[in-house]
Order: sequence, then C-alpha cells, then structure tokens
Amino acid sequence: MSVYSHSRISSFENCPLQYRYRYIDQIRCGVEGVEAFVGKLVHEVLESLYADLPRAREAGAAEYVSRFEALWTERLSPAVRVVRSGMTLEDYRALGARCIESFHRRHHPFEGGEVLGRELEVEFSLDTEGRYRMRGFIDRVDRVAPGILEIHDYKTGVLPRAGALRNDRQLTLYEIAVREQFEGVKEVRQVWHYLAHDREFDQMRTADDLRRTRVSAIRAIQRIEDTVDFPPRASALCSWCEYQGICPEWTQKMPAAGAGVTTPPEGLPLPVPIPTPAFEARSGQYLLFGAPGR
Repeated sequence: MSVYSHSRISSFENCPLQYRYRYIDQIRCGVEGVEAFVGKLVHEVLESLYADLPRAREAGAAEYVSRFEALWTERLSPAVRVVRSGMTLEDYRALGARCIESFHRRHHPFEGGEVLGRELEVEFSLDTEGRYRMRGFIDRVDRVAPGILEIHDYKTGVLPRAGALRNDRQLTLYEIAVREQFEGVKEVRQVWHYLAHDREFDQMRTADDLRRTRVSAIRAIQRIEDTVDFPPRASALCSWCEYQGICPEWTQKMPAAGAGVTTPPEGLPLPVPIPTPAFEARSGQYLLFGAPGR
C-alpha cells in the first residue's frame, strides 16, 4: 500500500510527468536546486537550536550562523544549481545566514512553550479503513498550555499570496496527525515562519476544515491512482525541475524558458533508477523558494 505525503500529491498536481519520474519510475537526478540546499541547512540548524535550549538561551545568533556556514562549506558541491538569473551562490549563502540570525533575534530566549517534537515524523490514515495513508515531517510541535499545541513550519522562500494560508493543506494534514498522536488536544494553532522576511503568520482550523481536508486529500489520491497517462504540464516551475534533461516538454517546447538557467555541471551522472522511492516531505516548499511569480 502506498503512503502519500503533501509534497507527493503536490508533485502530481504541478506536473503528472514529474510525479511519474519521481515516484513511479523512481528516477534520481544528480542535481539539486540551491533553494532546496539552503532550506535543508537552515532547517538542520534550527533543529539543533531547539535540541539544546539552555545552550540556545546562552549563545548568541552568531554561533548558529557559524553552524550554518560550516554546513554550507562542508556540503556545497557542483551538483547545487542556481536557476534564478542574477543570483549567485554567495547571495544564497548570505540569505541563509540572515534567516538564522533573524529567527534567533526574534525568538530569544526561546520560552514560547514546551517542545514536543523536532522534525517529528507522523504517519496516519485519512479514512477509518486505513486505505489512504499519509506521512510527513513536522518542523516543530510545541505545547503552549494544557491541551493547546502549536505546529511550526519554517519557510525559506517568498511570502505567501494573500489568502493562500487559509487553504494550506500541508499544516492542516499535520494538525490531523497531531490531534491523533497527542492526548487531550483542545486547540491547535498553525504557525508559519517566513524566515527570509522575518515574518510570521498563524491560522486555526475548525472541525469542518479538517474534515474537508481529509476528503480533498483522499480525492487527490484517488485521481493519482486512477491515472494511466502522466503528461507533462508546463509552468514557471519547470525552471526548477530536476528532470529537464529527460522531459519532452522542456526539450521540445520551452527553449526560451531555459534562458539564463545554469545547466548541470559536466560530469554529473545521468538520472538512474533507485531501488526505493526517495521520500522528501518538504521538497514542495523548497521548490517554490524563488519561482517566478510565486
């Protein structure tokens, strides 16, 4: 039985062919967008911050910026690709450091609540029969008062469009999971941290919101499982897709879209099949880091 995630469903909605390459053919490409690279490092540093709160309260922001810089130096490789014209690796390095610094400054001394989970893996059923299962990784879950939880999500990308968070599926699915996992939950607040802009947003869902999200996610999975042909779907996101080299839409119909795009460095391996699907629960949010018009 397949286990789905928000990003897996989003991949199909954005481009069925990308979904097929990633989840059915299980193709891995040897390139990574710099947005995803920065996002992973920022998440890792913030996870380490909340793993040792006494140290976080004592240390300054510079210590965590230094952790980010060290990870950047250690893990940067020629496979990290810059897409946006006019941006450099140094621009993204500085942006990641700024995300860490502004978060530390805003939240120090980190006394917002009891941390119940960091990078918390959740798996749950959307239906009572267990036919439609979901999995995800929650950046952080806090208990701010008895029976009151907060779900925190770190975003390293652009600000959301007006009204977009009201219909956010990802954190609403996570709320369904935490209400099942933790006892005595009376209220859940969903919190988004847009780190590059030092902005935060929060939403609360009704029981009917949760029900509708369950139903819509089940219907999305049913559409995926009923699909036989997986056509490409051209959009602004194509510039960030790792499958450009094998996508007929990109190679035949979108030469202009590739103008100014940094191509994968020579010597990188061609896409190869892997034995098990690569599960990246946050890949969707990273993809949208700097997409035009997003």
